[in-house]
Amino acid sequence: MTPTSKKYIVKLTDDELKRLNKILRQKNTSETVANRIRILKDMDANHPPVKTYKQCASDHGIS
Repeated sequence: MTPTSKKYIVKLTDDELKRLNKILRQKNTSETVANRIRILKDMDANHPPVKTYKQCASDHGIS
C-alpha cells in the first residue's frame, strides 16, 4: 500500500451528515470532536469535493 492510497473510504449518508452538522453547531462541542467531524466531512466520498489525506492534514493542522 502506498502512502497516498486510502486505507479507509468514508461514505456518509445524508442523515449521518445532518447529525454531524447538528453536533458541530452545538456550543458545547469540544474542539477535538469538531475537528474530527470536519475531517470526516472533508473526506466523505458521497458529498464531493473530497480532499486527500495531505489536504486534510494541512487544513486542520494534524499529522
